[in-house]
Amino acid sequence: MPKIAEQARAARRDQIIAAALACFARAGYHATTMADVAAQAGVSKGTPYLYFESKEALFIALLEEWDCGLADRVNAAIAGLPEAGRRSPRQVLHAVAAAVAGHVLEETETCRVLMEARALAAHEPAIAAAVRNADTRAHQQLEGLFAAGIEAEEWPAGTDPALAARLFTAGLYGLMAQWHLAPGSFSWQTAAAALAEGLTAVPQSAAFVLDGDGRPSPSPPRSP
Repeated sequence: MPKIAEQARAARRDQIIAAALACFARAGYHATTMADVAAQAGVSKGTPYLYFESKEALFIALLEEWDCGLADRVNAAIAGLPEAGRRSPRQVLHAVAAAVAGHVLEETETCRVLMEARALAAHEPAIAAAVRNADTRAHQQLEGLFAAGIEAEEWPAGTDPALAARLFTAGLYGLMAQWHLAPGSFSWQTAAAALAEGLTAVPQSAAFVLDGDGRPSPSPPRSP
């Protein structure tokens, strides 16, 4: 395929994904049709199917490929730290939190779709897989950051990196949910900074056993 044709196809694909983002953010996944996406993109009804076999495939592509520069924003925030800051996992975590805050404020449509994806994951297996894959990548990177911070004594030795990573991402998604329900009701920058600063000591996860009623309880201490 000639290079110009490849570039034109890539540009049209991006155009369709951008249109899908607008449609999903405005009406939600279930109410949006491929015809809506085509109309938003200004193309014929059949054109989206030349790039995506279904609405679900289009939605997943949006989740996986079109983050509106979040990764670039995070990398730029870290690169903007002084050298000593880049060597400090704690300062890097603050930079990540600040980058996410800026992303939510500037890319509200994207974040709204990301929040819906988590709700859809309960009933849509393919979307659930995409969400899990994204979570796994984020948790692995954050776990490495927390582990480095423990080694550098920026977090206590008893901190659980995996739990700290989950608490950090859960806190961010919780803030996103509250923001989209009540935009402007709090300062994202302040909240994100407080979240990063609050993860000063996350203890090792306790082992749990199930009680007779099926509820988890901390396991009893082992006999010496």
